Amino acid sequence: MARPIRLCLFVFVVLVSVLGVVGLVAPPAAEAQKKILNIAAKEPDTLDPHSSTLGQSQAISRFMFRGLTRFAIKDGKVTTAEVEPDLAESWTLSPEGTIWTLKLRKGVQFHKGYGELTAEDVKFSFERQINKAPGTRYGVNLDVIKSIEVVNPYTLQIALKSFDPIFLLRMVGYQNGYIISKKAAEKLGDQFKWSPVGTGPFYFERHSPRDKIVLKAFDKFYGGRPQIDEVHWYDVPEDATKLIGLEKGTFDLLYPEAVTADFADQVKKMGAVIDRRGPGGQERFYINMTKPPFDDIRVRKAFMHAIDRKAIKETMYPGGLARVATSCVPPGYFGHIPMEFPEHNPELAKKLLAEAGHPNGFTIKNYFISKSFFYPKVLTLAQEQLRKVGIIVELQVVDHATFHENIRKNLDPFVLYGGTRITDADPWLSLFFDSKEIPDPATGNNGTNFAHYRGIDDLLTAGRVERDVKKRATIYHEAQKRIQKDLVCLPISDVPGQWARNPKRVSTPFDPEYGEFSLHYSYNYPELLKVLK
Repeated sequence: MARPIRLCLFVFVVLVSVLGVVGLVAPPAAEAQKKILNIAAKEPDTLDPHSSTLGQSQAISRFMFRGLTRFAIKDGKVTTAEVEPDLAESWTLSPEGTIWTLKLRKGVQFHKGYGELTAEDVKFSFERQINKAPGTRYGVNLDVIKSIEVVNPYTLQIALKSFDPIFLLRMVGYQNGYIISKKAAEKLGDQFKWSPVGTGPFYFERHSPRDKIVLKAFDKFYGGRPQIDEVHWYDVPEDATKLIGLEKGTFDLLYPEAVTADFADQVKKMGAVIDRRGPGGQERFYINMTKPPFDDIRVRKAFMHAIDRKAIKETMYPGGLARVATSCVPPGYFGHIPMEFPEHNPELAKKLLAEAGHPNGFTIKNYFISKSFFYPKVLTLAQEQLRKVGIIVELQVVDHATFHENIRKNLDPFVLYGGTRITDADPWLSLFFDSKEIPDPATGNNGTNFAHYRGIDDLLTAGRVERDVKKRATIYHEAQKRIQKDLVCLPISDVPGQWARNPKRVSTPFDPEYGEFSLHYSYNYPELLKVLK
């Protein structure tokens, strides 16, 4: 039986004006009485939580969906080290450690009259990902599941292929763990991605493309109706525009493209703050070891010697805005161990290129990079550093969706990528280094092993069945050492999750400084938001 985790008092107070949005025409009286939280971000690529690739998509998903478990709240922080019950109220594990019996919380309602949550919805939510339904992204995190059996409407048994030390972490309401309505998904089909139905504290009301998404408080939310009436998620692509809105009071919270030094300075000058949470995302290069000339390890090493990671980090995130990454598994993830990578040494890079048969360097034509987030800025800095050793990168800047399509077609010989995953080495390494995740347009495999690496499959298999925590950590330490030795990944910066906030309208008791064990998604429990007049 699951042991309840003792929660510390957790208060998340949001002060939002009820007089409407500053600078806009005064709303009708009824509208003015609503408690509205205005967020400036960027339009999600989808509202289907199993298909999104963007951070803003995952951020808005938390308002609408829940998982069987959730990250625990301890000492006023959200921790990724432990979980607590959510849609599942209890569970048991068979003696051999391969069959989980989960009992669902009764009376949990789906949005828009789609009825009560049952075991069939859980089975459907997981199997659509395991079976790699078109568009789904996170099925690899559920590969440990052998079968799912519905015992009764409130009980299901999940049989695993072998013991899984982080099964309950996989069930967290995040990415693959979100539970959706089977009835809604089957009825709406492809329309589900813009008509989502979950059990979260807010339900989807409407989407005005390139304008905003409106969410409304769900009266039947099992945790109690939220104190916020509506969440308005505005599509604001440019950070400069977001900042203007924050200063004027149009927006309460900002989800920035990238918190650069200039952005941080402007936030500070206007009297606003930036909340930083860790573990956050990591920006890194994956080098396709099967694509010439990077199939030669000397060229991969030259690439790494050419990159000045500290200079990129200091240009993008001076001071304490980020840290120079120390491993391809970010700090705060179970199994992380610091590693050393080739130091910045342009002369040695040139020497290695000459030894590999490229004394004059080489040119990479039609290199695709996203125009969004940190991508163009980091890549431009790297482009100049590579140019100094003779590696010429001819850029083609494309929209973010096209970028994702192209890197899965293996069009770039090295890939700049960033993001977060479940905070354990297994999901992280599985998604980015398991050979089953090598992108293959011929088979439709949209995996994220952009290095086309096959060197740690045996360690991933061993880690998934190891019950001893110390031995399991050692397995992942060895995996990181192999990745380091084979030079297929160069981590650049570990960047905490960062939201800009107007403290006169929004307050949070969380410590603004991030630590290794406080999840950066501080707005992970929107039902705890409180709006005061």
